[in-house]
Amino acid sequence: MAEAPDQAVRLPAFFYRLSARAQRCYLKSNAIDRYNFVPSGAALARTRALLETLETGSLGAINQAAQRLVDEICRVMGIAPVRVEIRGVRPRDTRSELHGIFYPHEHPPRMVVWMRTAQRRDIVRPKTFLRTLLHELGHYLDYAFLKLDDSFHTNGFFKRESFLVRCLYVAPSDDAAPATAHPRKPA
Repeated sequence: MAEAPDQAVRLPAFFYRLSARAQRCYLKSNAIDRYNFVPSGAALARTRALLETLETGSLGAINQAAQRLVDEICRVMGIAPVRVEIRGVRPRDTRSELHGIFYPHEHPPRMVVWMRTAQRRDIVRPKTFLRTLLHELGHYLDYAFLKLDDSFHTNGFFKRESFLVRCLYVAPSDDAAPATAHPRKPA
């Protein structure tokens, strides 16, 4: 059995049903809150290009832009690239809709992300799309970069996801902002 976790850390009930090895993996994942990652200029440019391409709704172009971004992130992190597949409308059941999924046991591994909402079939918001893409990439990074045996949705996992979003997402400039929002110093 894994060492007793710090009492301040709340663990889900299923944690206690995991094998000792899986518990160690879960705790290791939970303890890591960021990557040793500094985005390259190319990664930032590819992120902007992806988000601009998303607005077009062109599935093929969005897939290519997403693959280029993920390839660049993998290059910077020194790991083999993962296949990216962008699909249209999210699958839905009576309770929820699927945003993305990662297939770790395919060769090479593959991640799938949907770009349209299930109900209204709208293109998802750019930051939401990027977060979903980076979420699925995070599962791949658990295996390929962190060398974890499994990829759990730990608090650490979600912190790493947010870290990547903060590193790569730049909000579009807001030309409609009031003049007082960014006061200028007199010349």
